[in-house]
Parts: sequence; C-alpha cells; structure tokens
Amino acid sequence: MHVQALSIGVDVPTHCFSGTVHSVFGQACNLGLEADGLLTLLLSQKGNTPQGIRLNVACQSVFLDRLRVGQLVACRGGIIRIDKVDLCVDLRSARRWHVNLRELHIDLRQLSQARAWTVAWSELNTHHYRNGGLEIIGPVCSTRRDLSSVGTEPFLQRAASTVPALLQATGTCRLEDAMIAIQQLIGCGPGLTPSGDDFLVGYVAGLWSTVGHDTSRMKFLTTLGLELCNVAQHTNAISCAYLRSAAKGNVSEPIARLAQQLNQSSGMNGVRAATQAALQVGHTSGSNGVLGLLLGCIAWQHLPLYLNSDDLLHSLVHRDSTTQQ
Repeated sequence: MHVQALSIGVDVPTHCFSGTVHSVFGQACNLGLEADGLLTLLLSQKGNTPQGIRLNVACQSVFLDRLRVGQLVACRGGIIRIDKVDLCVDLRSARRWHVNLRELHIDLRQLSQARAWTVAWSELNTHHYRNGGLEIIGPVCSTRRDLSSVGTEPFLQRAASTVPALLQATGTCRLEDAMIAIQQLIGCGPGLTPSGDDFLVGYVAGLWSTVGHDTSRMKFLTTLGLELCNVAQHTNAISCAYLRSAAKGNVSEPIARLAQQLNQSSGMNGVRAATQAALQVGHTSGSNGVLGLLLGCIAWQHLPLYLNSDDLLHSLVHRDSTTQQ
C-alpha cells in the first residue's frame, strides 16, 4: 500500500532515518528514531504537528490492522518503509507545515489583542465549568492560599504553588527559578501526555508569541528552551518530543492557530472558534495547553492570576491608555 503524505511538520527529516514503531493508535502511529527522536504518522483529518506526517488516508485500519510495536522503520530517498507490512509513505511531494511563533507579536497593551485574549480566557473558563477535565485552572487562579482547598491530588497541589512561581520567575527573567518550577511540572499529572507537560508546551508557545524584539526576554527564552530540552527526558517519549519542539517555538496546529488569532485579533468569532478547536484536543491536553498559552501570553504583563476576564481587560486597557498619554 503506497500512501502519499499530505504535509510534514518542520521537525520531520525527509531523506534518511531509521527507527521502530513506538506506539499505535486509531488515528496516529508514533515512530521512535534511532537518533532519540519521535515522529508521528497521522490520518488526514488530524491537525498538523511539528513532528507529524499527515497521510492522504482517513481509515483507522491503516494503522491498527497493519502496524505493531517494534517493527523496523527506515526512510530512504524520501520514502518510509515499515518492515513486514505492505505500507510505504511517500514524503517527496508533501507540503512542509510550520507556524513560526517568533514572527507573532502578541502585545496585550494593544486593545484589540487584549480583547482577543479575554475572549479566549472566557471560552476556557466556560469549557472548564461545562465539561470539567481541566486539571490546573482552579488551583493556579484561586486567591486562596490554603493548598488543602485544592484537594489531595498531588498534581493539583503541585500546580497550585508551582505555576504562579513560574510566572513570577518568567516575568523577571530569573532562569534558575523558572527551571526549578518547570522541573516540578515535567511528567506530572494524568494523561498519555501528562497535564504538566501539556501546560508547559502551551506556556512556552505563549512566551515565543510575546517575546517580540526585547533582547533580555529573548536571551532568557532561548536559554530556557535549551534547558527545557535537557529536562524533557524525564517524561515519556511522546511528551518529550512535544516539549523539545515547543522549546524551539514549534507547537501543534490547534495551539499555533489560536496564537495566530490572538495576534491578528481581527474578529472575536475567529478567536472563539480557534479556542474551541484547541480545547477539543484529547481529554485534558487541549484545555491544559490553552491555559498554558494564555498564561504564557501574560507572563511579562505582571497581572494577578485570579482576576476575571472583565478585570483583566480593564487592567490591560488602563495600562495601555496610560502608556499612550
């Protein structure tokens, strides 16, 4: 079975690599590379990822009926072949997919972008209260100092103290303190990709989207990315791949599209749609990733986490008008 790749992520090598089948699911198959990396074969209806290869096929049986963990994989001349199975993937004419977050300039001192941010924040809260499944938002945005109020779940206890510390360290570009907080979240929480990892992917995406041309912030973020690549080895292989991509400013399509909508802020319906699409990823991955992105966008704004959407907008707009006077 010869399958054409529709698109490939920016982190996908296209000429020569070898590895094995790492894990198989209905809509995706992960390939572990010999060079300590991970690629993901995706059905056509799935969104792009930095390490993803979207195939021109929609049937789940292409993975479940053919692929098994441990099968040898090799790419030569732009064609992936998998041992003992009639499946090869042609990468040669695939479109290279990439959203460069470094080119975005989200600045919440701008009224239109501040409004877009609060629309996304409101959608996140609505999703949380309607559907549950958001592991972090309650603890980190609570005004209560008593950590026992967040329950006995170890991850929630950790998030309640660690996430605010991470934002404070980021706001003042204190790398050592930021990495202490990050290491507390790596691999922590439930899910195929742990909640702490999902949050960090979104958080770093928010930082890349707001770093702009500030040299001190860029220096901080570049070094933080290098450190994040090192500590990512302490979680599972799938999360590790996502974190290492995020460290370079590369994230999956739903989060990247939401960041683009916040940057463009040309229509609130577009912001709502992008937020809702990102929230639908996985069971908790989407909501934790969106929370990370939105908090990353305000990390350099020095705003209290417990403010509601109206208060945040008022604070941002007031600051913007004061700056322009």
